[in-house]
Amino acid sequence: MRATLGVLALCGLLLAFTLASGPITVGETKITNDYPETVTFEIDASSAAASIVSVKINLLTRGDTSTLIGTAEFTPGKQVTARYAWKTRQAQVPPGAPVQYTWTIRDEAGNELVTEPQDYTVTDARFTWQTRENEDVALWWYAGNARFGESVFDAAARALAAMKQHTGQSLPYRIHIVLYANNEDFNSWHRYAREWVGGEAYSQMGLTVQIVPPRNTSQWIQKVVPHEIAHLFFYQVTSNPLSLGPPTWLNEGFAQYHEFSSPAAELSLVRRSAQSGDLIPLRLATGNLTGSDERIRLLYAESLSAVTFLIERWGDAGLAQLLAAYKAGRNTDAALMEATGLNFEEFQEAWWEWLGGASGMYPTPPASAGVATPRPPALRPTVPPLPVTATPARPPRGTSGGWFLCGLCICCAGMAGMSAVLLVLVVRALKR
Repeated sequence: MRATLGVLALCGLLLAFTLASGPITVGETKITNDYPETVTFEIDASSAAASIVSVKINLLTRGDTSTLIGTAEFTPGKQVTARYAWKTRQAQVPPGAPVQYTWTIRDEAGNELVTEPQDYTVTDARFTWQTRENEDVALWWYAGNARFGESVFDAAARALAAMKQHTGQSLPYRIHIVLYANNEDFNSWHRYAREWVGGEAYSQMGLTVQIVPPRNTSQWIQKVVPHEIAHLFFYQVTSNPLSLGPPTWLNEGFAQYHEFSSPAAELSLVRRSAQSGDLIPLRLATGNLTGSDERIRLLYAESLSAVTFLIERWGDAGLAQLLAAYKAGRNTDAALMEATGLNFEEFQEAWWEWLGGASGMYPTPPASAGVATPRPPALRPTVPPLPVTATPARPPRGTSGGWFLCGLCICCAGMAGMSAVLLVLVVRALKR
């Protein structure tokens, strides 16, 4: 289904409803979209008992733990028109943000009305958007023809289908992709311009906003779009507010595994590093992956290698069980124990041996890394000796090319309490 969202560029979107609770009634709500500066909410209200003295709007963005309560402007009386201008640029609200709002209205006699929740999706109405969607993913783009949009949508939909197959998980809400054609348009809705940022992911919203010019090659689309979609999917199936969550190596490895490009170069790099003694302990592939270009590339490659090993040895069922354990709030040792029968250090050792390393010779991380003590080999469960057939998302093809960095740190908290994960898509012209 294709549609045009240009209608939202009209002066307002009317959402008509009438509610009555005691003497207070409300009528029409009007939303005037002046994004990126403001989105203004307006409501007509009346009280048969006394003058209305308070009108507040309660705005809750999906994923936020707190509600923004805005005080509307109006002249007190028995019939009022109240307005609240949400400063979306100041609050760093991204286009595509799903919002739920209610009104709380009180009169001088103490009567109160709280309206039923209404949904609104923030839209950058300066552009005429084309859309493509199904039950799992929605895509908005304004530059490029239908063929370009279809290629992005197809990459996202196929990757999501593979993720659902591998994990047995379904999404609680649809993933939303918003594409800007250039840095100027992308930066225009930000409070501060950041030329080095190629996109942002709002994991709690299931939203990613990216810079993808229509001239981008199919190879770039087939690599980057599934990768960033995978991060949103991973968040939905593993997040637990009471736990620290999965390590970076699992998140990045999962995302790379679902790219539509050959993993041969990365997997070969890890095997060579294991043979030369340059392998970095997997426990260090957590938090922000920092250091030299060579170190970062190896950490990304090791992440992919470890996830590939996990799926080959324990299959889709093992991966699904591991992610479910994180969703239940388990830490890494406990989650791996449930899925594989190995604690983290034992998993690293098994991975090392899968790479061709000698038993007991896995690189030792520094004491500050905090390691779990491996059990004697005789007390460990048997690791499956042969690969289990796993269906990778990527089709067999020999494509290769540059690589990119995806900064997975929550490094931008909006004034409305939203967390933005910056996708530091710094394209490297390095040969594999």
